[in-house]
Amino acid sequence: MVGFAQQREHLLQEELQRLVVEFPSLGILKVWVTGEFASGNVTHITPLEFLVIQDTSEPYHRRADFFTDHLRPRVETYFHVFTPGEFDEYEDIDPFVRATTEQSEPIFG
Repeated sequence: MVGFAQQREHLLQEELQRLVVEFPSLGILKVWVTGEFASGNVTHITPLEFLVIQDTSEPYHRRADFFTDHLRPRVETYFHVFTPGEFDEYEDIDPFVRATTEQSEPIFG
């Protein structure tokens, strides 16, 4: 599986570069890469995952749809979207948000 993992990592890196170019036009304030790709644990099925800060009035369960519709990811991709207020509230108490921000720097914003 080593070859498949390396191929997947290459695909994820290419897709990451493509998406980052689009971020400025989408009203994004900050973005972190998170999950297996961010931690270097890439397998043949690893998705791209992002923690996104965006000023939006959409309910939480609908926010990722905006990014999927506009960016049309070419690999499995998850967007975890928080408003600035939610991010401030959860930054120190939510395990996902805390781990992401402690383990990496924003890639945008």
